Amino acid sequence: MNILLVTDLYPLNDTHRGIPKTIENFALSFCELGHKVTVLRADLVLNTLLRGRRIYPEKTYFHNGIKIYNKNFLLPFYFGLDFLKNEDFDVIISHMPSGSLCGAKIKKRFKKPHAAIVHSSDIEVLEKYKFFFSGALKSALKNADITGARSIWLRERLGLKNTFLAPSGIKKEEIIPRNEAFKKFDNIKTLKIITAASFIKRKNINLLIDAIKELNMPDITLKIFGGGREERALKKEARGLNIEFAGQKPRSEVLEEMRRSHVFILPSVKETFGLSYLEALASGCITVCSEKSGLDGWICNLKNGFIIKPETNDIKRVIKTIRKMSTEQMKEMSKNALKTADELEYYKCAENYLENIKKIL
Repeated sequence: MNILLVTDLYPLNDTHRGIPKTIENFALSFCELGHKVTVLRADLVLNTLLRGRRIYPEKTYFHNGIKIYNKNFLLPFYFGLDFLKNEDFDVIISHMPSGSLCGAKIKKRFKKPHAAIVHSSDIEVLEKYKFFFSGALKSALKNADITGARSIWLRERLGLKNTFLAPSGIKKEEIIPRNEAFKKFDNIKTLKIITAASFIKRKNINLLIDAIKELNMPDITLKIFGGGREERALKKEARGLNIEFAGQKPRSEVLEEMRRSHVFILPSVKETFGLSYLEALASGCITVCSEKSGLDGWICNLKNGFIIKPETNDIKRVIKTIRKMSTEQMKEMSKNALKTADELEYYKCAENYLENIKKIL
């Protein structure tokens, strides 16, 4: 299958700041499964400037063996599509609002089937920009041949018909063996909590710090990976507490620390999927996620983790509940966490994604 992948959330090189690897991982997995992927990176310049990202020149790039057309625009998709005339593609797959809007235009021009994959950004556009892009995005999603949702809560929120799930996956070798996961729950003297996120408001790291502060329990520690504009304020708030700021570290280093930790908590809101939750599950952590965000639906209360309201009191309640658990209860939750990670294995997710796409060919 020849796939044209359309999105603005795609890195052009290994140092492309502010761009998650999520959609690139999908593209690479499709290639590894024997399909050809070409990317159209349709970049809305104003959005890029507002997010403090670099604007790259319009040209053809090659990254990790994939050809990428980079197109910049001031107003939605006022650029020609003639450069695609010689591209041989069977299907258009779009991610993010700009991708879906552009994908709809390509579908109309080239009469190719279009699969639109929605993220939390789609909700923001549909609800916040009703006088600008909302109508066009509604039309693009309605006229897509199939729609996919990046998470369970998103599918429920959007109520789209014929919508499949398109979660991220984690590679099998990154899932910790059960016996190794269980060892960390033996004879716990200090409950090790970890989180990893960019320091922006919607991640709610401040609520987690407040919970640790109000609990005032010396047998609980918190290690925070990440950085961002709220770093100074968060460090000030955490002063004098059992909280360590580890900074921005390579993914491998964060995974190593997750494997040593008992609990992962990220009270983020509007989280499309949240790969860090999946990494925590794969590390055998009891994983805590906000309701109607992230892995809500895959993470279930008292099974493999907890779903909370993004509030200090609810975070405190869950931490106290975990601290009172027996070793056997913790190991059972860790076992279930690893089962969930197995269900969301990298190639399983990619194959399921492609099986749904094949339905419209």
